[in-house]
Amino acid sequence: MASTSAVKFPPLLSKKFNIPDVKQDVLKWDKEWEAAIASTTAADILKEISHFLDDSFFTPDSLKFFHLDLRHIQEGTARNLRQAFNTVQFNTIWLLLDASEQMRHILQGLEKASEAPTLWGQDSRAFCPDVTVSNFLSDGGKGFLVFITRFLEVFDSSNPAFLPNSWWEQASDLPNPWWKQTSNGANRERSESTKILFEVATIDRNNFIGGVSLSHQTLCVSENQVSGFFLLCSLTSILYDITHRSMGMKDVLDVVENTGAYFAHALAQAKTTLRDKPLVRCENCTKTPEDIGQGVHFMVCSTCKSKLKFEVHYCSQFCQNKDWPVHKKACGKKKVSKGLSGTKDDHLWQFSGQMSPIADMMCGLPTNQDGTVDIANIGVGPCKGQRSPAAKRQADMLEADKEADYFLFTANGVPVRFVIDDSGAKMVFRIHRRMYMTKTADSGLEAMAEYMLKHMSGYPGLSRDIILKQLCTEYGNNTAKRVAEWEQRARELGIGTGTVIGSMSKDFMKILGHTFS
Repeated sequence: MASTSAVKFPPLLSKKFNIPDVKQDVLKWDKEWEAAIASTTAADILKEISHFLDDSFFTPDSLKFFHLDLRHIQEGTARNLRQAFNTVQFNTIWLLLDASEQMRHILQGLEKASEAPTLWGQDSRAFCPDVTVSNFLSDGGKGFLVFITRFLEVFDSSNPAFLPNSWWEQASDLPNPWWKQTSNGANRERSESTKILFEVATIDRNNFIGGVSLSHQTLCVSENQVSGFFLLCSLTSILYDITHRSMGMKDVLDVVENTGAYFAHALAQAKTTLRDKPLVRCENCTKTPEDIGQGVHFMVCSTCKSKLKFEVHYCSQFCQNKDWPVHKKACGKKKVSKGLSGTKDDHLWQFSGQMSPIADMMCGLPTNQDGTVDIANIGVGPCKGQRSPAAKRQADMLEADKEADYFLFTANGVPVRFVIDDSGAKMVFRIHRRMYMTKTADSGLEAMAEYMLKHMSGYPGLSRDIILKQLCTEYGNNTAKRVAEWEQRARELGIGTGTVIGSMSKDFMKILGHTFS
């Protein structure tokens, strides 16, 4: 037996679970496989595929061919995955895609993998409980990137790679030949043929996940796609859309190509933290169902719902009565709510409560009546922790001088008033300043420091060492190390000789237009 493609078994499992053909509806096909796997065990799966095999069907010699075949096909997949990661901003592009587009590429990979020359064909899906659309779309698509990274890590440590999965591996401990028991109910030792069947099925599982046909060792991006296995086919589908600027890919590529690498990367990371739907909050006490606990049933104002098709929520009759003096002014007349954070009437509900620099920037900006950002009022604010004496002095000076962006000090202690002229950079700098100086996030310091070092290290009486020494006094002795690491990462992300704040300022201007004042 020279290759896994030399043998093809009938679709026993598809018939057993009444799974439709993948070409009819790939999404339904995948969901029904997920349900089938959830309702059974790996042992039952293995027993089912063994019914028409005798003990001599697979031999130790067969395994040599199967291992060699898997090794070759995984080498091709690993090489193509790394090639894609090294030549395009693959992670950023993938995370910026809409969930519907991400799902389309994953389903494309599943459909092609089901047609690949594995021993059990579509039934190979039964060996892969970890290959699910929901897993790969989790955290805004991070689940898919985590799976790819895991595949590469396992491949590097073991060639061929057997991706671990506890559900599947519990079948490896099955006893006696073909799972028959002795008359007294005791299990005999597991036979060599039982071990071989499990190993062959495990090879087939890993073929389905991460293989590439031996005739496609170099990744080809064509309209018809490559005939291979899940990871390769999903990758090919994505790269095809990138190469041909397909409809679902065009907007993402415009962002990546027309903004700096750091901004696109930061935007992609922030997108993974966005809410997928608005929160429901009590209009009176502002609590969510999750805040209150299981069993709570939120009420809706019936008048607003029937007359305006508008929902105002309350967690109890008590809260509804307490809010009535406020709500009665608009009840049934106007669509008015308090626009509580994260609810559908909060125009930035997707960002609400998310811990990321982009989310903080979008949610916390003070605005003027015309909607422009009021930069002067992006102040320091009260600290949620304890400031060092030097940081407290800095905060007091900034609160007293709203026009200054920071105060640096010469070696003799003479204050130097640092003011940023560019409105976009000024806004981004102040947001980072507020995040870190109020301790609402453990980020912002490095970007501030990088920007000041870039623009003020050559100022009379100042230098890189003097500025870093001041920042260490204000924010801790590890500040210099953090800034150096930040600068290195910024260079790796393509900032070049510029700064992250400068890059983000330009990118916000491109995307949001001139909304600063």
